[in-house]
Amino acid sequence: MNPSISLLSLISSILHCLLVLNFCGGVYVKGDIVSDICKGQSMADPRINYDFCVSSLEANPLSKTSDISGLAVISMDLCLKNATYIDTYIDSILKDGKAEPRILRNLKDCMEYYSTASENVQKAMKAFNGKYYYEAINYINNAGIWADTCKLGFTEFGDDFSLLKKQDNDFFQLTSISLNIIAIIRGPKILQ
Repeated sequence: MNPSISLLSLISSILHCLLVLNFCGGVYVKGDIVSDICKGQSMADPRINYDFCVSSLEANPLSKTSDISGLAVISMDLCLKNATYIDTYIDSILKDGKAEPRILRNLKDCMEYYSTASENVQKAMKAFNGKYYYEAINYINNAGIWADTCKLGFTEFGDDFSLLKKQDNDFFQLTSISLNIIAIIRGPKILQ
């Protein structure tokens, strides 16, 4: 067993337990909830940028007075708005039509993927509102998978190809933030 992996797992578990204890019952005990959530997430997953997490959540003024459940709703709303923005962005590139045919074909696929991702986020919001947290987590996870599928379609153009690189990365981070917040609310239960 790799000792660095087990240490990372231990640290992640400790952070998760501390977050669950702090957010018990949807009441935040101390500190700045957005900063604390983003710090925990960026420490547990280096792909989540702390500053991106904070600025994204704080873009909604309600985040300053929200409890953990309110932040879950805000984070899912950010996912939905971001997927809609990406869909519009892709549409503008397709209408321009100046990209090579292979890129245009991949972009059309990505439009479908982000449309499906949007549907998954909407289903996650509905599941979350009904307190079906496990389902909400699955739907948000699926939204992230669809976006990742879009990114994989461009690997044939090389690592430096960046047509949707920033958009895919932002959406990945937003879905990860939502997943982690909902997981905190759900707690360590096996099924719910």
